[in-house]
Amino acid sequence: MSAEVFISYASEDRSRILGLVDRLREAGVSVWIDQMGIEGATMWTQEIVEAIDNCKVLILAISPCSTESENVVKELALASERRKKILPVCLESSGIPKSMEYQLAGIQRVDYFLNQEGQGVQAMIRSLGKLGVVVSNEAIEEAANAPGFVSHGQSHSTRPTEAKSASALWIKIGLAIVCVSVLSIGMFLLGGSGRETSTRGTSLSQAEGNTVGESEPVDKLVKLNSNRVVVLPFKTIGTSGETADLGYGLVSTLTSKLQPLQSLTVIAKESALKFKDSDQSPREIGQALNAGTIVTGEIQTSREKVQVNIQLIDANTEDLGWGSTFMKSKDEFLDLQNEIATKLASELKGELDAAEARQLAQKATENPEAHVEYQKGRREWNKRTEEGFKNAIKHFEKAIFLDASYANPYAGLADTYSLLPAYYLKTGMEVMPKAKSNAEKAIQLNPKLAEAYTSLAWIQMTFEYDWLESEKNYK
Repeated sequence: MSAEVFISYASEDRSRILGLVDRLREAGVSVWIDQMGIEGATMWTQEIVEAIDNCKVLILAISPCSTESENVVKELALASERRKKILPVCLESSGIPKSMEYQLAGIQRVDYFLNQEGQGVQAMIRSLGKLGVVVSNEAIEEAANAPGFVSHGQSHSTRPTEAKSASALWIKIGLAIVCVSVLSIGMFLLGGSGRETSTRGTSLSQAEGNTVGESEPVDKLVKLNSNRVVVLPFKTIGTSGETADLGYGLVSTLTSKLQPLQSLTVIAKESALKFKDSDQSPREIGQALNAGTIVTGEIQTSREKVQVNIQLIDANTEDLGWGSTFMKSKDEFLDLQNEIATKLASELKGELDAAEARQLAQKATENPEAHVEYQKGRREWNKRTEEGFKNAIKHFEKAIFLDASYANPYAGLADTYSLLPAYYLKTGMEVMPKAKSNAEKAIQLNPKLAEAYTSLAWIQMTFEYDWLESEKNYK
């Protein structure tokens, strides 16, 4: 029987890896390793290639030695080409070389540090179970009951000979539904538009079948629902960072204000960002996002004024619909956003009830400076670089300093802290508690803030493995 888990490692780490192999086999996991160690092998044998072909998951043991190993890099590349699931396991705090950035971009890691091996193995068992590897029921139960994590029953990958109760079956079905419903949101969180390094794509092994932004073939065109709306990034006229910040802020505000309205379904702004400066037609964009109505526009600033041109497009016919021009002073930009949101909502829905009108007119903050800092933070956050994350935290913290009751920057901090482990900048234990406390603070300040619930759901899904609560908050 082929081993379901292949471990790629450097010979210098052999003693630690052999200990890990023993722990995994005790948990019922079938493991294949090159006993001689990658660097000790005289050649990259066919046996290794076949073992990778036959495995379900490649565990990549990351250390300063393995990241310098050409053979480890080749194994990772081969697993990615074969679309194998990859589980990075960090033996110590170390950066990721550019040779591995593409395959590991956005994949959650597991820490297996010295003197913390027990905790690391529990996290690995939980992750392997989610990735379809067979694990014994006893090991799954022990891992699920480990401190700091919530138990949700048996893994969907128990031994075939073991009894499968009806409750276990429903757990499997529930987990599958959760995965399908939340994976696209998780990808949105990890797929920012401003990435400046080779981490632009996620691993094919982890993102198979979830590409957003490719146009559908003509013979697959479907009739799109006009009540499904996407607000595309506005074109900024001028090169100043201020104009870009205002443009991003306006798109973010319009998306969040339209989202709660009855009868409308609004596409996430992270998905819309993938079409920034796109040369695809409105029909192609609509088909890719399953959105029948596209909101597009331009924003231009002068020394004192802000002008916004906005246009509706029917993605089915590419006909132009309602359009208008708005202008106010920069000091009145928050009022301008609400004015545009109210008019846009009226055009999309026809008539607003009193509660919707109040919601559209409500400002997230009365402090324009705090709002500017928040939008700067979001722009830095979207770069998905270490420097961008650091700058984002500074801007979000300054926004909170200017207005401690402003919920959005707390959600921004939650999003920033929760992505640091995914980009191998911090461990989950270091930052996920901070992320959760900020998400909960944002919800406390604004119980209707969708991005705060999304932040909390992401933490529950990727760190706490609390699937039921994660699904509830995503919804």
